[in-house]
Amino acid sequence: MITTLGKTYIKRYLAGQVASIAQAISFGVGTSAEALGDTRLAFEYGRSDIFLTSYDFTNDKLVFKAELPSDLAGKIYEVGIWSNAVNTNETVYGSKSITTFDSETETWLTGGGAPVFTTTSTRIGIDSLNHTPSASTTATSNITGLVQDFSGYSSADIFAFSFNVGNANTSNVVVRFLTDASNYYTITLGAQTAGYKTVTATKGSATATGSPNWGSITEIQVLTTSGAGGASSVDYDGIRIEDVDYVNPEYVLVARELLASPFTKVPGQIQELEFQLAVSV
Repeated sequence: MITTLGKTYIKRYLAGQVASIAQAISFGVGTSAEALGDTRLAFEYGRSDIFLTSYDFTNDKLVFKAELPSDLAGKIYEVGIWSNAVNTNETVYGSKSITTFDSETETWLTGGGAPVFTTTSTRIGIDSLNHTPSASTTATSNITGLVQDFSGYSSADIFAFSFNVGNANTSNVVVRFLTDASNYYTITLGAQTAGYKTVTATKGSATATGSPNWGSITEIQVLTTSGAGGASSVDYDGIRIEDVDYVNPEYVLVARELLASPFTKVPGQIQELEFQLAVSV
């Protein structure tokens, strides 16, 4: 679906005001329906430059192609095309991935010991961090040694979380951003129904304990609490931050589409990703 901003951008292209319709394809794991007002993917975890734009005369479609790098792994549920590959007016506080909960690239601890990873419901990367606390207990995992600065993001900018919930026993999911053990911000996502989730919360919704500093985040924690009815199961897949309040008319999501069936990117292979845009003249 061409977005509202995308329609304006295409008109500018037809009038010769911009050089191209799109320069990059982004991909993600969200499954929310496309809408005219979309300005981003539900949960993006990568993007690639468009290397070829062609026309399918049989089906009246513009075809945009990009290459997915060989080291990328994951499943793709949604794709989008962007007017530019990057926001040229963006500061260092732009949209970015924070963690993908992958065992090969990140060092997590659960309860101070070895974590459990699973591939059962993974969409981002090679695996996901698994929590299975028993009834009325909480599992806690943390990644330390970070140097993260979120101070330049406004209270309206959002944190996005992707995770899979295995059953209906999850009474609470909590994410903390720590300056140190006594000073941290908490985002409470609450009870969760079963299924894969992409959930967002504004930076301004975080509650502070002690005197944390968004400019000096050294640790991230995820906490899963089970209800009294039994053990829960949550697979953590990704966290990112989206700069949603910095508007640039030269950098827009032109169109977004859900795939009819997920596309699996196999690690160790360079694969092509295609976006087809229907044309009516």
